[in-house]
Amino acid sequence: MSASSPPLRRIALVVNRSKPGAAALATALAKIAKSKKTVVTQTDAFPIPPGFLKNQDACCVLGGDGTILSVVGEAVAAQVPVFGINQGKLGFLATIPVREAKAIFTRLLAGDYHLARRTVLRARAADGREALALNDIVLKQPGLSRLISLQVFSDGKLVNEYHADGLIITTPTGSTAYNLSAGGPLIHPHAQVLALTPICPHTLSNRAVIFSGDTRLELRGIEPGLRPVVTRDGQPCFEAGKVLPLSVALDKRTLALVQPPGHSHFDILRGKLKWGEETRGSE
Repeated sequence: MSASSPPLRRIALVVNRSKPGAAALATALAKIAKSKKTVVTQTDAFPIPPGFLKNQDACCVLGGDGTILSVVGEAVAAQVPVFGINQGKLGFLATIPVREAKAIFTRLLAGDYHLARRTVLRARAADGREALALNDIVLKQPGLSRLISLQVFSDGKLVNEYHADGLIITTPTGSTAYNLSAGGPLIHPHAQVLALTPICPHTLSNRAVIFSGDTRLELRGIEPGLRPVVTRDGQPCFEAGKVLPLSVALDKRTLALVQPPGHSHFDILRGKLKWGEETRGSE
């Protein structure tokens, strides 16, 4: 088979050593890379050092989806594609199974892959601080079991007032994460949209809303002095200072995922979400 993409001559390995077998697999992959005359740079630091991905052809993450999420900011800034070997649990992003890692890694180095572009959220706090998220931006009220009250505007026009446990703004990639647990929609990763999903809304008719990809959402507090807890991809951000009003939109940049031939988004969904198992079990 002829190579479909440029071969990978410089590759960064990001190793989550808390995952059993990750360090040994990293050593094996580095040996393969050396045999193919690919230069390897490796780190087990989290977050990865600023500029670590500069001038790399790709970043290989050994861990789970959380490990991939930890490199998103640097990968987007350097415009370096990412792929993951799944040593975590679900693996919606880190999709290469450990048992096939060496064979697939060898094929990727030779250029036998394609790139899938994923949209990224950019959140901007009232004081000018910004954060990027591949999956989601989530707002909650500080403290346990407290409703948060927010107004949401779409390009300056009021969408609704929400009284809920929290609000999730998600990308299509993040639709299989917290959004799914909160009853939000599954969205194909190539769709140019973002979704707003309330968490346990006080009004049951408040459901998820899907917006076009050029929409800018703005979240404003109804209660004076509200300082919500804000997370991006499950990690705290904007922990101090003035957050609201908070604007969220799709960034002009994207994250590229390296995918081997034959990769199927729906194969991943069926496997991870166990679609059809109840039907097969009843036959």
